[in-house]
Amino acid sequence: VLTLFVAADAPVEIVQLTLTNHSDETRHLDVTSYAEWGLGFAPDEHREFHKLFIETSADEAAQAVFATKCLWGFPDDKGRHNNINWPYTAFMAASEPLKSYDCDKESFIGMYRNDDCPRAMAEPELSRRTGRFGDAIAALQVAVTLPPGESRTVVFTLGAAENDREDAHELIARFTSVAKSEQALKAVHTFWSRFIDAEYVETPDDALNFMTNIWLKYQAISCRLWGKSALYQVSAGYGFRDQLQDSQIFLVGEPEFAREQLLLHAEHQFIEGDVLHWWFSIRGGGPRTNCSDDLLWLPFILDAYLKETADYGILDEEAPYLNGPAESIYDHCKRAIERSFSRFSPRGIPLMGDHDWNDGLSAVGTLLKGESFWVAEFLYMILENFAPIARRRGDDAFANRCDIVHDSLKEAFNKYGWDGDWYLMATTDDGLLLGSHENDEGKIFLMPNIWAVMSGITKEDRAETAMASVTEYLLKDYGTLLNYPAFTEPRPDIGYVTRYAPGLRENGGVYTHAATWSVWAYAQMGQPENAYKAYSRICPPNRSDDIDTYWAEPYVTPGNIDGPLSEYYGRGGWTWYTGSAQWLHRVATHWILGIRPQENGLLIDPAIPAEWSGFKVKRTFRGAVYEIDVDNPQGVNHGVRSITVDGVAQDGYLLPVFADGKTHTIKVVMGT
Repeated sequence: VLTLFVAADAPVEIVQLTLTNHSDETRHLDVTSYAEWGLGFAPDEHREFHKLFIETSADEAAQAVFATKCLWGFPDDKGRHNNINWPYTAFMAASEPLKSYDCDKESFIGMYRNDDCPRAMAEPELSRRTGRFGDAIAALQVAVTLPPGESRTVVFTLGAAENDREDAHELIARFTSVAKSEQALKAVHTFWSRFIDAEYVETPDDALNFMTNIWLKYQAISCRLWGKSALYQVSAGYGFRDQLQDSQIFLVGEPEFAREQLLLHAEHQFIEGDVLHWWFSIRGGGPRTNCSDDLLWLPFILDAYLKETADYGILDEEAPYLNGPAESIYDHCKRAIERSFSRFSPRGIPLMGDHDWNDGLSAVGTLLKGESFWVAEFLYMILENFAPIARRRGDDAFANRCDIVHDSLKEAFNKYGWDGDWYLMATTDDGLLLGSHENDEGKIFLMPNIWAVMSGITKEDRAETAMASVTEYLLKDYGTLLNYPAFTEPRPDIGYVTRYAPGLRENGGVYTHAATWSVWAYAQMGQPENAYKAYSRICPPNRSDDIDTYWAEPYVTPGNIDGPLSEYYGRGGWTWYTGSAQWLHRVATHWILGIRPQENGLLIDPAIPAEWSGFKVKRTFRGAVYEIDVDNPQGVNHGVRSITVDGVAQDGYLLPVFADGKTHTIKVVMGT
């Protein structure tokens, strides 16, 4: 049995290998661990250079090998690159005495061999090579004797100490034994319960329960927010819009983490209101672009935070600009909105700039002439929510300005953005329409049509028509496509989205992040059955029955699923490192189960399959625990007939704010 985990409070990976002898004879085994050292850089095209600066050594008494590096790619105090040491000491250690070890890849693998059949596995012992002149690895060999029927556990640890070998020895001593590794595993369980247990759902859909209760939270936090890296994308960078959205996963259980994320991102804004598209936490820096949506996610996520917590004190918290003194978070958001106000076309539609949320539309508006109808919707929603925040602070002048722009956006959007049966995506710098009946490829896009509903910017009759078009053209067996039909030839006037093969990622595929928003739109439109279809078709466990088609892990969301024009229609890709994890969790709880925080309480508005007999939710809200039991005796898919709170009947669908540290019992009966 192999158990692998990372310590809750230290940069150490712990591997527990338990061996059991099921035979009638005593077994004498050699167990060998193996890892290639990267030390600060991913094993990409630069590895052949970076491996030249790694030095390895061994300490048999400590049952460990060590690695240091005398070069790091970040600048020194005089701005010179590649002129400082990597400031850590890496190690691999074992809980058993070492039979042998090796720190050189060539001697371990052997000439003309590979990882499947390394030379070292055919030899009685490893070579014991260390030093500066090889391709650095860590390999430890231990001997294990197992009498019949007995089991034995060997522990290996892999980690990095902040300073020197003395600190590395301390980490080895803390974790590299069976007993101490068990303590560490219990600490990991305790640590994650903080984030997992604050909200629990119980529905007739096992896949929804499985993903919502555990895996979507774990994926969003461990990979997107903290790891910032995965197999498909070795990043380590913060995306301004990305981790802001992901931080919503903290809102129910640990809202302080979401608060910290808002403050962190505000520090990566320029005083002019625009922001870094992404940055690295260690070395800093990042691109300052004309992206049209990045800056607006700050007020968007602020509103979500305020609805969940009512922590209006955050508005007065100060954060510095990249090129200016500190101001309040309110002013940071205000500057972001004002910057967006300055980038409108003569028709009153926001400019696309370098791109909007769809990064692949990278050539539509670089001359600052092309328009984004989606940004119009996004800004419309933000203004509707931010104007009351401004009035609460006594900033009536800005609140009134928000109202004026809000109304003018709606007029311009519906005047210029409607294409007859759906909304346009954009206009290019040359004035060409994108997402129009006039287009042979890319004639309909998901984003402007679902956000027309989500934002409320559309007229009611057009909302129904637009969503009918989404259902007809975009809602497929494997989820909701981002656009249709896919582009089959590169379009220099549109961007790199057209350079993907047809059906891949943003080019006519299911881009899972956006597909989650279609659940929201269908639910808001009063179409629970379609909302549930859109959810179920991207919920990972539902794809496990056809794993030969799907390919991806059935417990984390993929970034994309191939669309109909792909030769691999239905194939998942770019798993783990995707913003869809947090959003799939959010649309399940907020829009299918329909439990949404509002300024003055917790709204109950389910949009469920009619065959569900009911569901239960336990969640915290502003310092109290709400145990919500929803019954569906009439087999309806929406509508609430009655609510009782702690045994007392309540008018309306908004649960009160208790903030008393107690548990409250809520009984909800659906029906008419």
